Amino acid sequence: MLGNPPSGLAAALAITIMILPIIIRSADVVLRLVPGNLKEAAAGLGASHWRTVVYVLLPSSRAGLMTAIILGTARGIGETSPILLTAGYTTFYNFNPLSGPMTSLPLATFSLVKQPSDNQIARGFGAAVVLMVLVFVLFLVARIIGGKGAGQLSRSGLRRARANSRRAAARVDRQPLVVPVSAGPDRRPGSESGAQ
Repeated sequence: MLGNPPSGLAAALAITIMILPIIIRSADVVLRLVPGNLKEAAAGLGASHWRTVVYVLLPSSRAGLMTAIILGTARGIGETSPILLTAGYTTFYNFNPLSGPMTSLPLATFSLVKQPSDNQIARGFGAAVVLMVLVFVLFLVARIIGGKGAGQLSRSGLRRARANSRRAAARVDRQPLVVPVSAGPDRRPGSESGAQ
């Protein structure tokens, strides 16, 4: 409509515009679920706003943020109409994203399974399998990066926490414990409780 030739870059921009609201809204919900007590505790301990975000907010919501990104990406992978309108369709390979029509896996699947040849139908189902494997790999990567929920340590995190505890205990054991004796109201000379 604007007179620009079809290109992969235009399709990428169109899909980005489509998936950004999904990712932003999901991330907003996940960040709002972090308890306010954690942020208040970090501020009470003297952490700056950015340290609170980096060390408290993001680790607490890491799994949810990764889920939001993968949900938006999976939604973008399955879109066919923006690709058809901005990148067109071709049966040839085009490795230049700046010019010429390109195709996507969902659009290729849709187009190939309608062909009369059994070879083309098999290729369409093959493209569908590749698409499903790609989405599965994305969810697997999100699960690995997202890790466990807040407060649940992995094996390496548990080892680090135990090592830090041992170092802190050794530091405390090296220093002699000095308890100052204060002369409180019941410890004054001549008082009955002091005489006992």
